[in-house]
Amino acid sequence: MLLVLAVKEWATNLLELRFLVCASLCVFLGVVSVFVLRADLVAKRTDFHTNQGVYRSQAEEYGSYGQLKRQGVRVDRPPQNFQVLFYGVEKTLDRNAVISDDYLPGFEGDINSNPSVLLFPVADLLFVVGVVLSLLAFFMSYDAVAGERERGTLKLLLSYSVPRDTIILAKWMGGYLSLALPFLVALALSALLISISDDIPFRGSDWEAFAVAGVVSLLLIAVMFSIGLLVSVRARQSATAILSLLALWVFLALVLPNSGPYFAEIVSPVPGVGEVERTIAQRTKGLSDEYRAGWRRGGRRMRDMTREQRARFRRERTEAREQLTAAVNEATEEVIRDFERQLRQQIEVARTITRLSPVAAFVYANTDIGETGVRHERRLVNGLREYQHQFARYVAEKQEGSSGGSDFGFGEDEDYDIEDLPVFQQREDDLSDRLAARSIDILLLAVFAILFFMAAFLSFLRTDIT
Repeated sequence: MLLVLAVKEWATNLLELRFLVCASLCVFLGVVSVFVLRADLVAKRTDFHTNQGVYRSQAEEYGSYGQLKRQGVRVDRPPQNFQVLFYGVEKTLDRNAVISDDYLPGFEGDINSNPSVLLFPVADLLFVVGVVLSLLAFFMSYDAVAGERERGTLKLLLSYSVPRDTIILAKWMGGYLSLALPFLVALALSALLISISDDIPFRGSDWEAFAVAGVVSLLLIAVMFSIGLLVSVRARQSATAILSLLALWVFLALVLPNSGPYFAEIVSPVPGVGEVERTIAQRTKGLSDEYRAGWRRGGRRMRDMTREQRARFRRERTEAREQLTAAVNEATEEVIRDFERQLRQQIEVARTITRLSPVAAFVYANTDIGETGVRHERRLVNGLREYQHQFARYVAEKQEGSSGGSDFGFGEDEDYDIEDLPVFQQREDDLSDRLAARSIDILLLAVFAILFFMAAFLSFLRTDIT
């Protein structure tokens, strides 16, 4: 009986115009998003490989290891394959970083990028599932019970010897399959486009992440359909149900995810950029003043110095400059790391607040599974800093064995050669580690799906059909 009723519910949904519209829209957006974001990925990969050669050529023209130490080498943000599905933080215009011996590196804005791309949401699978399908889930479920109650068919059905629990379970199964079918078709077509495209080099671990992301998406669809079914059970009229669900969708998909970071700023404030810069300036001012004072004192005595004394004074000043640079870098890093610690705390507060929305939990889970989320951004910055240490060791070793030039970068080194200069490479995280990091979000989606279905189930068992 359960299977018969579920198939009947599913077949009824398939014959409705709203299902055809919803299914067509889902498949269309899913396929088009992969096409569009594939072109964007190709452009980024081309720029990335071209810029690698350009940056290497610029570093080769410096002529001395001292100049290389001061000017540094530029690196670009490596493009992520999963941006064709979940764009995430790849939308940012901050794509370049300078790796030198001074200060902590970080990505900067690309002046050649069009800032208008930040004005509109990206139509990736996050948008298709989190916004479009979540709304369609409400459109498919709002009259599942309320509509039949108005038409009198529900009372007629219950006049037969059909248990209430069988009816509500069949309605959930049939309605959920009606939503899952177009999504699975869109997912299959996306996988086909990715597999036949040489520009998207998905490997085994990427396909595993693809499958896990699909399961997480199905969990969100289950949550949103269960919410719609619950409201349909509780509402006396279909109009009341659809209006209530539209208001709820606005709150869950738009208001809560976007307002969470603002509440986090109140609960866990973080100093602004200007305040951080002033703190750094205050901590380093005394060090810089002491260094300049030493130069002035020595400059007044240089007229009376012998050649050997002048050479010794310059060596002392060079050592003092290196000590100053190290002390300034240490003070700067301390301030920045303290700022980053507070920022991480604020991010966790924002996540805790926004996780009350299943849409936010879905976004956190799938962007980190696809390595286009906040966790990947943090690992990318940490990778830059590790590369900075490699760069500094490389330059120091080259300077020890070089002839000519200077620590200040003036002059040229006759044996200047950076053929073996380390290249920045971002290490990918294992899928198991990504899943462990986002297990709470996946678990929350599963709990939401169970809780809302059970609420709809119990409400239907006790509701007054008349």
